[in-house]
Amino acid sequence: MRAILLISLMVLSSFSIAQEKLGLEQIVNRVLSQNFGIQMAKIDTKIAKNENNAGAAGYLPTIDVQATQDLALSSARQEFLTGDVNEATNAKNQAFSASAMLNWTFFDGFKMFATDKKLDELERFSELNLRAAMEMKIYEAAVNYYTLLSLQEMEEVYTAAIDLSKIRKEFTENRYNSGAANRIQLMQAELDLTADSAAYIANQQSQSEIKAALSKILQLPVTDEILVEGDLNKIEERQEWDALAKTFMEQNTSIMQAKSNIAVSELSTKEAKSRFYPQLSFYAAYDFGSSKNEVGFLASNRSYGPSIGITAKWSILNHLSRATELRNSKLNKERAELSYKNDSINALADLRNYFEVMQFAEEKLQFEQRNISQTQSIIDISETALKAGSITPLELREIQYSAIQAEGRLLQAQMEYQTARMNIALLSGGFQELF
Repeated sequence: MRAILLISLMVLSSFSIAQEKLGLEQIVNRVLSQNFGIQMAKIDTKIAKNENNAGAAGYLPTIDVQATQDLALSSARQEFLTGDVNEATNAKNQAFSASAMLNWTFFDGFKMFATDKKLDELERFSELNLRAAMEMKIYEAAVNYYTLLSLQEMEEVYTAAIDLSKIRKEFTENRYNSGAANRIQLMQAELDLTADSAAYIANQQSQSEIKAALSKILQLPVTDEILVEGDLNKIEERQEWDALAKTFMEQNTSIMQAKSNIAVSELSTKEAKSRFYPQLSFYAAYDFGSSKNEVGFLASNRSYGPSIGITAKWSILNHLSRATELRNSKLNKERAELSYKNDSINALADLRNYFEVMQFAEEKLQFEQRNISQTQSIIDISETALKAGSITPLELREIQYSAIQAEGRLLQAQMEYQTARMNIALLSGGFQELF
């Protein structure tokens, strides 16, 4: 008995967890902590950070250590002018050499300074990519959240419509049985009940599709049930256009990425120019060598000691590759500047469009909110009037249909407003202020 009770509690507990309603803040936190796409973007950012170091920029020297052991067997016959003969079969020749060398290029045409700044910019660009990935995933999750929330509210409307259609059907059926209504009126009531049930099922299907999309973004098991909660009627304080446009130019992720691309292109041009300068390198080495021979002029030989020097290298002609690299780097910079201008104009136009859409959606939302406040009262009065015989079942259906349309217009206005608000936040870089 105790085991059965424990199992029952575990089942009820798991059911309550699965049925927990998620708010927008919970969904955003889940996206940021669990979404695989964001996790991969974070890894890319760490890789870019690891690659941004003094060695990769070219500031540090290289140190190489090398050792070689040779063993050879050789047969030789040597006859000298004096008449002496030196002959050996399978004579062993052993040689060992080791060296350590430091090489430091201390002047490379200022390339190391450009590369250092370029690595900084590439790290920043990877951070912007992470930010863009986070914004897009949050945007997708938020759109699905508001869509699911509106469908959940519409489900209540369809449920109420089904209940009212059942009352109308029962009322018509009683009148038909008493001879006060004809068969056509009863069939019409049944058809309307079926239509309301079909609308309810279609709503359930839409919810299932949105939940599947939300499960992918939140990385939830497909068996988990998702329910959301929140307020679709909330209207935020409207921003002025000038302030919004200023924020857009400063914080829009795509614009910042385009600026970063320009900076990378400029630094790549400086790197290309550095190839036209000579290179100066300092080296220091220590060499050790030892050999033993059973045949030849020397029976053994040993040498060791340090060496230092400076190397100057200047490539005068290199298949015109440097000139081609420089021309292409300048073209890439020009392309990056055009991309920046194009993205700025298009994104600003989109921002203006969403700004106006939000204004119209806000007006429609306020209008529909005032309109919907009377809907439930009308339905309650109509239900009582039907039972009292003051209105006909067909008039009740017309009132019911108008109420459903009013609810639908309200939810549509809410979605238009929230979607426009999120689009503005996405373009203006103000997503962090939404939650």
